Amino acid sequence: MHRALNSRTPYTSQMMKINMKLNLLSYIAFFFCIFQFNTTCSQTPNRFELVTDSQQVRILYDKDGVALDSITAHLLAKDIEHVSGYLPQVTTDKTSISGNAIVIGNRASELIQSFSGAKTSIQGDWETYTIQHLQHPTAKLDKVLLIAGADPRGTAYGVFSVSEQIGVSPWYWWADVTPLEQKELVLNVEAIQSKTPAVKFRGIFINDEDWGLQPWAEKTFEPETGDIGPKTYAKIFELILRLRANTLWPAMHPSTKAFFHYPGNRKMAEKYEIVLGSSHAEPMLRNNVDEWDHEAMGDFNYFTNKQKVLDYWESRVKEAQHVNGIYTLGMRGVHDSGMEGAKNTADAAKVLDEIIEDQRNLLSKHIGNPESIPQVFTIYKEVLDVYEYGLELPEDITLMWTDDNYGYIRRLSNTEERKRSGGSGVYYHASYWGRPHDYLWLSTTHPALIREEMLKAYDTGADKIWILNVGDIKPAEYNIQFFMDLAFDPDSFRNPSSYKKHMQTFYEAIFGKNVGGEISKLKECYYDLSWLRKPEFMGWSQTEPTRPTHLTAFSLDKENPDRRAAYQNLETKVNQLSGQIPNTRKDAWFELVAYPVLAASAMNQKFLYRDLATFYANQSLEGSKNYQDSIALHQNKIKQLTAHYNTQIANGKWSKMMHHAPRYLPVYELPKAVRSEEKAIKKYSPPMHIQKMASFTKTENFEDNFPLELTGLGYSKSALQLTPVTQKQYSDTAFTDNPVIHYEIISNEKMDSAVLTLTAVPNHPITGGQKLRLGVQWDEQPVAILNFETQGRSEAWKVNVLRNQARASLSLNDIDPGKHRLKLYAIDPGVLPDYFLLSKENEDIPYTFPKNQK
Repeated sequence: MHRALNSRTPYTSQMMKINMKLNLLSYIAFFFCIFQFNTTCSQTPNRFELVTDSQQVRILYDKDGVALDSITAHLLAKDIEHVSGYLPQVTTDKTSISGNAIVIGNRASELIQSFSGAKTSIQGDWETYTIQHLQHPTAKLDKVLLIAGADPRGTAYGVFSVSEQIGVSPWYWWADVTPLEQKELVLNVEAIQSKTPAVKFRGIFINDEDWGLQPWAEKTFEPETGDIGPKTYAKIFELILRLRANTLWPAMHPSTKAFFHYPGNRKMAEKYEIVLGSSHAEPMLRNNVDEWDHEAMGDFNYFTNKQKVLDYWESRVKEAQHVNGIYTLGMRGVHDSGMEGAKNTADAAKVLDEIIEDQRNLLSKHIGNPESIPQVFTIYKEVLDVYEYGLELPEDITLMWTDDNYGYIRRLSNTEERKRSGGSGVYYHASYWGRPHDYLWLSTTHPALIREEMLKAYDTGADKIWILNVGDIKPAEYNIQFFMDLAFDPDSFRNPSSYKKHMQTFYEAIFGKNVGGEISKLKECYYDLSWLRKPEFMGWSQTEPTRPTHLTAFSLDKENPDRRAAYQNLETKVNQLSGQIPNTRKDAWFELVAYPVLAASAMNQKFLYRDLATFYANQSLEGSKNYQDSIALHQNKIKQLTAHYNTQIANGKWSKMMHHAPRYLPVYELPKAVRSEEKAIKKYSPPMHIQKMASFTKTENFEDNFPLELTGLGYSKSALQLTPVTQKQYSDTAFTDNPVIHYEIISNEKMDSAVLTLTAVPNHPITGGQKLRLGVQWDEQPVAILNFETQGRSEAWKVNVLRNQARASLSLNDIDPGKHRLKLYAIDPGVLPDYFLLSKENEDIPYTFPKNQK
């Protein structure tokens, strides 16, 4: 197999030439790489043979290099063996090899510099690498593929880029994307200079691991440790590097011992050159839930127990002084709770000034100048109130902004905060345990939302650190890949539909072009349906405190059958495509596609049929029993799918990784149809008029490229971004210079007491002091102000994040027949309007956006 070797972009490699010599299965492109057929590539001067009848490549790495050079050299050898069956010799002895060789090392090393053809142009660029093809560099060596990194991780990224280009996916182990066997491996090599990652620290947070990763590690993968230990972390670190990321917040729930409890964990992080951080609740690399011994140490209270707390932190700083770490500063409760001892926000702000000064003194005492040590202040939950109260932080500390746990970033840097030398970053959730409801089971955060929110963060200066809460890693594989590629090169995702191309390339690389496009469309529909309601939210229940499930808000006569049909179509498509998946990728197919889609469908069908069964039971109609049987059928299907995942996939490799009912919340139970006073039927009442915001007739005063239609966002899948995220607020009184969108509406009849409802993506103001306002003018009436902003964890916010939509309404009084005009005036940046509708006063509006609308 002849392949051109090029530096890949975040979601696809550059086009590569290939001469296929194998059967059809070999046509499946490797991860994020696209090949073109070329029967003449064997005649090109850049032809580099790894494994042929006449050549068997050797791998040489720097004996004086870091441990990661050795690790990646041996992993590359194993990758070549997985593909070709040949395990290359790996050595540090330059004199012992001949023929073709891959040479790995730091650009400044003696080994790399010893090759006369080596011209390393990179000058200390963060995590970059060069790849060069040298012809006959020594008497014994025919050709050399030279991989030179600016730093250890840069070298590793270069090595793993070669692995991808021979067909080894970053997910070869974690998602069983087994490499396809090839008798020959021949690369068509061009010189590569990789780019510097746009975001400096990029990584994942292992969290809420009680229901998957921890029991799997304890019982299946690492029983010798009985926990998430060095063997598990080695696999996690390898994945992080293959994804061109670099940072980990380790698991920290009570079910797991602290990362530093097992000395092998720290040593493994050092070997893999992983940057180690800790969550918003774990200052100074401590794991409070495991390491703070209340009986021996007293309260975790800086007001009353300062010295014990300081000693606790200092012990870890001394232990970790050689760790490549990012230190979380500040203080919350032992776990995910507010600061102990603080009576109010003013109390907390005052003591935080003292805490942070003391923490930085510890860093200065044991490590060095704090201004050169990465530190973050994570502004999570109540900490935002403390920060905005007036907390003053040293400017070299990175502000770590957070989402609201449901994918919407609560706050980003304003003009002054963007000047801070420490910059800012984002902690973002793809999995969550807490109120109003968990979503620990399936990974359904829409890539269009991740793109919009993280680009918004990047455009306001958040380029120091991005951390994704991934729960147990599985089944969040695609979201992890998308997030890390976005962090590496955000500018390549400027086109709102870029996520579609990314998703298609992802699945084509794994499953082949003949089915990859269809799989991508299937998964896109999966995300679209989950936008309206995540599978975990289908019980219309809440937690903390935990409450029982209720009937859904989908109308029984239209929305219910439409949603059931949509999921049934997905199931049909999964069954059709399953027969086209080669046996070598069956496990990957089940993990990445079949399980999440079929399980989501079963959860939806379970509650949609409960609505039907309840209606029939309350009306004393025949058929309720059949619907109850359907409920039980889908409940059992979830258990069967999960059992198959844990016992059959990859010969039981993932036993105890997947759980059918995380935390055993009511949504996972068998719902029963019983006679109830709860309204059992919701009629579909079509609005008098409904229209996408993107279907306007005219715009005025907008900047170039705005308003921007955001593909995939909102119920209409085409919400609008009205202004750049850095735009200042427009007037909320004059409106003469405000960007304005015009709509024309035809009314065929007189309508008494009409209501105009605007829907929007339920996000938050971009910076402190801003709101989420639109000016709305109906005909010649005065401009009214609608505000989509919610406060904290209010009931309005809870409803918004569970249904993934914000709504605001305006009474219009009576509407006469004929043409009407609607104008929307931009006021605050960040508002993402979706669609509007007209209805009668006190009339329920549809839950969904009806099909075939403008």
